[in-house]
Amino acid sequence: MDKQYDDEKKGYLWHEKDATVERKGPFIINGEQKYGAVVKSYNKHGEEKYEMMMSIGLLHLNTEKQSEKTPDMGGKVTIDGVVYKQGCWAKETKDGVPFTSIGFQEVENQGTTQESVKRKVEF
Repeated sequence: MDKQYDDEKKGYLWHEKDATVERKGPFIINGEQKYGAVVKSYNKHGEEKYEMMMSIGLLHLNTEKQSEKTPDMGGKVTIDGVVYKQGCWAKETKDGVPFTSIGFQEVENQGTTQESVKRKVEF
């Protein structure tokens, strides 16, 4: 597949008007505490669907942006045991539809960073 750009560690989040968090809370898997939520939404036929979503980290609003390249929101997240710095930018399509562009950058020193991230996440 021929691509004009590399979309690895990048993505987009769209507004969801008909989704609600039905339940959220902690649970333990393999001796490690996790945090998740059950989200209710609807499929393309209008039927209810429920998804189990797991928290991968805490994000914080950036109130001191230095430039347009500075994320509007960000934080450290852990995906499949790898710690990333995540950035989120509020954007809009050409048609005026708001969305959030997201990107991930792997944290170099993961040994101590993962432990500090685990200590910061409160359940």
